[in-house]
Amino acid sequence: MKLLLWLLLLPLTLIFVAFAVANRHGVTISLDPTPLSIEVPVYALVFVAIFVGLVVGGLIAWMRAGRWRRQLRAEQRTIRRLEGEMQEASPTAPAPEAASEVPTTKAA
Repeated sequence: MKLLLWLLLLPLTLIFVAFAVANRHGVTISLDPTPLSIEVPVYALVFVAIFVGLVVGGLIAWMRAGRWRRQLRAEQRTIRRLEGEMQEASPTAPAPEAASEVPTTKAA
């Protein structure tokens, strides 16, 4: 698994570094109605956009899985309740260790 991780991450890292080196020139980002404007390198703008996309995508996936998490919790509660009912309904039996012991008799 570690080898696969390195085989994927090493080329991606090299591509990102090459992209950053090739796109060092700055671009101006401004919000039109306000006088606010900043100059950032192109690679920083792209990396921030990728990061924001990953975070937003992760949040959307997490929110969509909420229905399944709620259903799982409800089913776990049902299982615990049913197990408790089974223990209450079963007659008291000896412990498994005591039930498996076979009495020994001396052969004469």
